[in-house]
Amino acid sequence: MAKISIREAYNFNFNFVEPIKKEALVLSWLIGFREYLLKNKIANYGDIMPNKKDISKFLKVSTGTIQNALKYAEDKGLFTSKQCIGTIIKNECEKAPAKMVSKKDKAAIEIKKYLINQKYDENEFIPSITELAQELKTSTNTIRLAINELIEAGFLRRENYKNNFVVAINAEIKLTEKEKSQSGEIKNKNLVKITKESMKKYIQKSYRAGDKIPPNSFFARILNVSIRTVNQASKELNKEKFLLSRRGRYGSIFINANNKETKSEKSMFMSKVRSEYEIKPNYDYKWEIALNHINNYILKNHEAGDKLPSMKDFSNKLNMSVSTVKKAVHQLISQGILFAQKGKYGGLFIVEMPQREDSYTWLAINPSYFNEN
Repeated sequence: MAKISIREAYNFNFNFVEPIKKEALVLSWLIGFREYLLKNKIANYGDIMPNKKDISKFLKVSTGTIQNALKYAEDKGLFTSKQCIGTIIKNECEKAPAKMVSKKDKAAIEIKKYLINQKYDENEFIPSITELAQELKTSTNTIRLAINELIEAGFLRRENYKNNFVVAINAEIKLTEKEKSQSGEIKNKNLVKITKESMKKYIQKSYRAGDKIPPNSFFARILNVSIRTVNQASKELNKEKFLLSRRGRYGSIFINANNKETKSEKSMFMSKVRSEYEIKPNYDYKWEIALNHINNYILKNHEAGDKLPSMKDFSNKLNMSVSTVKKAVHQLISQGILFAQKGKYGGLFIVEMPQREDSYTWLAINPSYFNEN
């Protein structure tokens, strides 16, 4: 797989004829440039085209125009795009894999169907986004994205009418054979749901409860979807308590092994898990660990109304930064457990005793922790 330089474009002679749309001009150039590269054996199938930014500079058009033209070229089977790699020259004779249809794409097809069935004339104003959303039983945001796609494709145009932006028909609308096969209710299983199910199967097959799974970019690559789609699918898996995702180096943990004996504890001080799966104990952020320590210290050594040691003292005892302890203290203040007072006679005061949890048992059987440290 070789990367083609934009310099090759300077040797490619192309007669620019002004078309109706810029995308059509760029599409013609891309098709001609591809044929030139293959005919002169400068490139082979599987080689990577120059990036969109270089092409946009050469043709003096926006990267959005290049993106739209490439999308049409991909539909023709001339190119294929891979995330983090680029646009690859494809053999049009190869059978294309079945492409998953997003909610937005399906909504665009349904809008076209609706306009055909209602027999709208050219330049006639169509219903509002809200009305279309109610008619097609989907969200206004999905309809808005679909309408933007139809505007870019030249089927609709936007006009200002009575201080509201409305859309008017600007071209003859027809459904392609491919779109006819893809049409149907928008509320069917969308790309995020398909991605979520695929991630579930892969994780259950490859990992055990407590294992750290690969980053979302890995799933985007193997499932051939965008990183945004994987992020949304990951959020759904977190809601289902299938994954536990944390920021930074913590990553995402597989916490659901579909095993009734698996214990779902997340605390730093977990009791022994009686299961074939061993869950790694430390899922907490440092400030959460500090918060647990401070709660344990309060329960063991103080009562409501007492003054606590300074944050610097806690920092030294816990061997953590003052910033980490400060985050934990602010959380306790927001919960109404502590009160901070400034000035000469100020400090941290206990307003209400924290509730005892299972994780506090560790300090109860180790009362000398703070004395020793």
